[in-house]
Amino acid sequence: MWELRWWTSETTAIVTGANRGIGLEVAKLLAESGLTVIVTARDAARGLNAVELIRNHGPRVHFSLLDVADPASIAAFVAWFKDRFGQLDILVNNAAISFNGIHENTVKHAEVVLKTNFYGPKLLIEALLPVFRCSTSKSRILNLSSRLGLTNVSHHSHSIF
Repeated sequence: MWELRWWTSETTAIVTGANRGIGLEVAKLLAESGLTVIVTARDAARGLNAVELIRNHGPRVHFSLLDVADPASIAAFVAWFKDRFGQLDILVNNAAISFNGIHENTVKHAEVVLKTNFYGPKLLIEALLPVFRCSTSKSRILNLSSRLGLTNVSHHSHSIF
C-alpha cells in the first residue's frame, strides 16, 4: 500500500466537520500518516476537543472555526489558512447536516441543508483554489457523501447528489 504514497511531512490537509464521526476518523488517519491537519468545526469547544484527541495520532494538528454554510466564515477561514500555511494539498469536504423529522421538513431547513451540503463545499473549493495552486503536489479534493443521498429522505438527498 505504501508504494502508492505521494504525500510527505510537508503535506497539509483540511477536514471540514472533523469534530466527530467520519471527519474525526479521517483527521486521525491523516495525522497518523504524518500530515499537517487542519480540523474545522462550527463549534469551537467541540473542535478543540477533537484536536486534543487527534494529537494522540500526530502532533501537527490545528483548529479553526468554519461554518461552510456561511460565506463570511469561509472567507475568514481561507484568509487565516493562507496567512498561516500558504498552500493546500488535500481538502476533505465532510461537513454535512440533515433534518429528517416530518416536523423539520420545512423550506427553512431545506435552505440550511443546501447551504451546508451543496453550496458550502462549492464555495469553499472556489475560495481555496489559489492555495491549491501553490501546492507542489497534485492536490486532492475528497467530497464525502452518505447513503442518505441515495434515498428520498427529506432535503438531504437533494443536497448530496
